[in-house]
Order: sequence, then C-alpha cells, then structure tokens
Amino acid sequence: MAEEVVVEEFQWTPSARITFHKIVEYLRVNWTEKEVIAFINKTNDLLSNIRRQPEMCRPSMKRKNVRIGIISKHNHLIYHYKPRKKQVEILLFWDPRQNPSKLKY
Repeated sequence: MAEEVVVEEFQWTPSARITFHKIVEYLRVNWTEKEVIAFINKTNDLLSNIRRQPEMCRPSMKRKNVRIGIISKHNHLIYHYKPRKKQVEILLFWDPRQNPSKLKY
C-alpha cells in the first residue's frame, strides 16, 4: 500500500473552475438540488481522499504525475500531483463520454 502523504495545498486551474461550474450549472438546470449537492459532496470526498493519498487514482497514460479520479460514471477529476511540493493542481473535470482524443492529459 502507498505511503500516506498529506497534501498541503490544492490549486485549481481556470479550466478546472470552469468545468466544475459547468457541471453544477447543468445539474441545477436539468436535475434537482439533490443531485447538485451529491456531486459537490462526492467531489469533496474525493479531494479529501486525495489529500491523504495523492497517488490513489489511476495514472494518466499521457503525462507524468497526472492522475484521473472518478467522481461518478459521468464525471472524472484530472489532477497533477507535485510530490516535492506536496501539492495537487486540479486540472479539469472530464465527462468520459466525450471524445477521448480531446483529452490532453
């Protein structure tokens, strides 16, 4: 089992903020507040787990230290783990139903 390391800082890229808010807005328009809260809670739970074990999610095949965490079957979190800085950079929220060739991570 991987050694437990505590991530000291999360940084959100502009793309991560935009894609997160797009998902929340989509859920608000097309679903109910219950689904919005569930998505936010699942995201927070995943981030909490990543804080304790930043290498827990599957690695990207394209970039070193980039990992892909599953929030739900329709929402994945793409992040870059910087072990020396004990930092995680949240890169993007991604719907795996999209064309995979468009994902640069």
